[in-house]
Amino acid sequence: MSPNVRDSRDTASTTPRSNPRKLPERLCDQLTDANGDPVVKRVLIANRGEIACRVIATCRKLNITSIAVYTEPDAQSLHVKQADQSVLLGAVDSPDGNPHQNIDLLIKTALLHKADAVHPGYGYLSENPEFSKRVTEAGILFLGPTANSMAVLGDKRLAKEYLANNATHIPLIPGYNGSEQSIERLLVEADRIGFPILIKASAGGGGKGMRIVHHRDQLEAELTRAQSEATRSFGSADCILERYIQRSKHVEMQIFGDRHGVVVSLLDRECSIQRRHQKVIEEAPSPWLSAELRSRMSETAISIGDLLKYESAGTVEFIIDVETAEFFFLEVNTRIQVEHPITEETVGLDIVALQIYAASGGKLDDLEYFENGSPPQVGHAIEVRLCAEDPLRDFLPDLGVIQRWTPASEILPLSQTQNVRFETGIQTGSEVSIYFDSLIAKIVVWAPTRAQAIAKMLKMLANTVCIGIRSNQAFLQSCLAHPSFADPAYSTSFIPELMEELLKNPYTADVPALLNQLSFAPSLLRRQTLSTQSGYGKRSAFSSIRPGYRNQKADTANVTADIIQIQGQYSETLIVEWPAAELELNTPQSVNIAPLAQNVESTAPTAEERKPGLQLALDYNAISAQIRSLKSKGSSAVSHKVSLRTIKSHTAPGPNNAYYDLHDLLLTTDLTHQTIYTSSSSTNKSHDAGAYQTIYAHIPALGTHVEFRVFPSLLNYGESLRGSSEEQAALADKNAKAPMPCRVLDVVGKDGEHIEVGQVGMIVESMKMEMKVLATVAGTFKGMFKIGDAVDEGSVLFSVT
Repeated sequence: MSPNVRDSRDTASTTPRSNPRKLPERLCDQLTDANGDPVVKRVLIANRGEIACRVIATCRKLNITSIAVYTEPDAQSLHVKQADQSVLLGAVDSPDGNPHQNIDLLIKTALLHKADAVHPGYGYLSENPEFSKRVTEAGILFLGPTANSMAVLGDKRLAKEYLANNATHIPLIPGYNGSEQSIERLLVEADRIGFPILIKASAGGGGKGMRIVHHRDQLEAELTRAQSEATRSFGSADCILERYIQRSKHVEMQIFGDRHGVVVSLLDRECSIQRRHQKVIEEAPSPWLSAELRSRMSETAISIGDLLKYESAGTVEFIIDVETAEFFFLEVNTRIQVEHPITEETVGLDIVALQIYAASGGKLDDLEYFENGSPPQVGHAIEVRLCAEDPLRDFLPDLGVIQRWTPASEILPLSQTQNVRFETGIQTGSEVSIYFDSLIAKIVVWAPTRAQAIAKMLKMLANTVCIGIRSNQAFLQSCLAHPSFADPAYSTSFIPELMEELLKNPYTADVPALLNQLSFAPSLLRRQTLSTQSGYGKRSAFSSIRPGYRNQKADTANVTADIIQIQGQYSETLIVEWPAAELELNTPQSVNIAPLAQNVESTAPTAEERKPGLQLALDYNAISAQIRSLKSKGSSAVSHKVSLRTIKSHTAPGPNNAYYDLHDLLLTTDLTHQTIYTSSSSTNKSHDAGAYQTIYAHIPALGTHVEFRVFPSLLNYGESLRGSSEEQAALADKNAKAPMPCRVLDVVGKDGEHIEVGQVGMIVESMKMEMKVLATVAGTFKGMFKIGDAVDEGSVLFSVT
C-alpha cells in the first residue's frame, strides 16, 4: 500500500480521539474609502436561485444593499423576494438570448442601479473573462478573479497548455488540449491516448458537455452531443480529450488570493460521489487523504495560483488514481463553487465576505487567521445536492410546483439542527422550470466526526419535506447509509457500481406493507377536510348531516369507505372501510383495509360493443361487490385500530392564485405512531362523485414523499383503474412522447423516411440536460415539432406508422 493512502481498516487514523468544537464564523471587516464610507455599499448579483440567496445572506451580514436580477419565470422566486431591490431583465427566451448571459444588459443594469460591485455566482457568465473585463472597465468591482486568470485557467484547454509550458512540475492527465476540433484530428488523438476517453467541454464544468467514450466508433456521435451541450451552457463548443481513469477519487483544493500577490489554501474537499460527472455528495476534509498527500496537493494548488497572482476564490481540482495514489491536475474553477459551504464550515470563514474584502483591496496578510498560512480544518462537513430528478426514470429531470417545502430546521428541535444550513432558492409554491438547473437545495451539516456528520445528514434528509415534484431525496439517503460510503476508499464509480442497491429504500425492505398502514392518513384527512368544508355545520337544508351518513344501516351496500390509490413505484389500490357510526378522528377506530381488484371480469359484450353507460354499471357493480364483501368470511381485509391527530395546519399560496393546505399529522396504527407531513391543493376537494383528491404525504420513516389519490366509493373509475386498452397501448408505442416539458434541439428523423427501433428520432433539452428520444417501433417517421419548439410533457414528438 502506498504511504499516501490511509488504510480504511485502521480506525485510529480516521476517528479523532476527542470531539472538537466548531470554529466560530470569522467575518472579515469590510474596507472603507478616504471618506470613511464602505468601499462596497451596493452589490448586483448577476445570477439567480440558490447562489443569489447565498450572496444576499452575506450582504445582509455586512449591511450591503443587494440587487437581484430576474427573468419572467422567476418573478415569484425566493432570491427576488429576499433582495433589497429586484430588477426584471425580461423573458428568459428573448430574441437576444438569456438575459443572464447578456453582458451589455447586466452592466447597464448595474450602472443604472449604482452598484459598486457585481457578483457573478456560478454558471452563466461566472467564468467568462469578457464579463470580468467589461465590469471592471465600467468602474465596477468584479467579485471574482481577473479576466486574465479566467482566460488562462478558466478554459480547460488553455489551462493545461499554460501549465505544460510554465509549470512542468504539475502532473497532467494524458490527453489532447489542442485547438483543432475536427473529428479526424480528435480520432487520431483518441487512438494515441487510448480508450476509454473522456470528452470535456473546454469552457465549463458541472458535468455539462462531458461524455465517456469506450469505443472508437462512438466518438463522433458523443462529440457532437458534448459540443451541443457546451455551446448552450458556456457559449463555446470546444472540447478536450483525457484518459479516463476508471477507479479514481475527485479531490479539490479551495484557494483564495488578494490583489497584493498573496494566495492561500483553504484546504480540501472530496467530491467523488458523482453521477454522470455531476457532483452529488461532497465532504470536507477528504477522509482518505494522508496528511502528506494533502500537503503536497495544497502546495500544488497554491503554486498554480501564484503563477498568475490569482485573485478571489478559486478551486483547483485533482483526480487521484486510487490504485497508485498518483494525483493529476484536472482543472481550475475560476469562481465560487456550489460546494463552498463545507469549506466554510470546517475553516470558519465566509468566502463571499472574503471576495468582497479582496475586491475592495484588502490584504490577506492583515487577517490574523492567515498568519500561519492555511487555517486549520476542524470537524467534518457534508453537503448534498437535492435535485428535481427521478432516480427511477434514469434521473430524468422533473418539473412542476413545489407544493410544500419545509426544511428539517423548521420541524426538528434546535438541539438537532445546530450547525445545519439549508441553502435554496425555492419555497412552497415555487415552480421548477424547464429553463433552469434541476438543483432545488443544498443541505450542509457540520459535526465533530465524519460518522456523526453522516448520521446528522440522514436525519436532516429524512425530516425535510419537499413534495409536489419527484426528487433524489431517498437516493441521497441510500448513498449515505450504504456501508461502502463508510469506507473512505470509495471512488467515483460508487454510484455506477451500486446503482441497483441505491435505488432501493434505505430504511425498509417492505415498503408496500408500510404504505398500506399509512394509507389511513389520507383517507382520514379527507374526512376531516369534508367535515370542515363550507356547507357542513352551517345553516342549510342538510347542515346537520355528517359526511358519509346512511339512513338504511341494515343495507349491506351502505359501507362507509374510501378507495386509495398509491401512485409511483409501489402503486396499489386499496379499500379503506370505516365504522358506520360517526367518526371521532382522535379516538382509535376499528378500520378495515383490503386491496381492490382492478381487473374486472365480465360476461358482457366486448369492449368495442359496450356502451359507456353499460361500462359504468359494470365497474360500479364490481367495486360495490368488493366493498360489501369486506366483512365476509374469507375476505382479504385486515382490521386495524387507527386514530389521527393534527399537530399543525396552515395554508400557503401557490402560482395562479392557488393555495395549499398543509398539515402535520400524527397517525397511530395499532399503537404504532408515525408523523406525516401533507400537502393538498385547496382547489381539489373531491366534493363530487367522479372526482378524487390528491394528497402528498412526506413520511420520515421512508425518507421521502408519496402521492395518494383519495376517491369516494361511489365513483366511475373507468380507465383510471382499468388501465389503457390494448388499442391505446399500441397507439402509445407508435407515438414518441415528451417525457417532460422540453425544447426541441434537433429533429433527426426525416418525414416520410423509414426509422428503425432504437434509432434517434429527436433530441430535446430540458433543465440544461440533453436527451435522445428513440423510436420504439419500426416504420415511417412523421415529426410533430420543429427545432426550437417548446413542448409540453406528454405531447407527441413524432409518430411511426
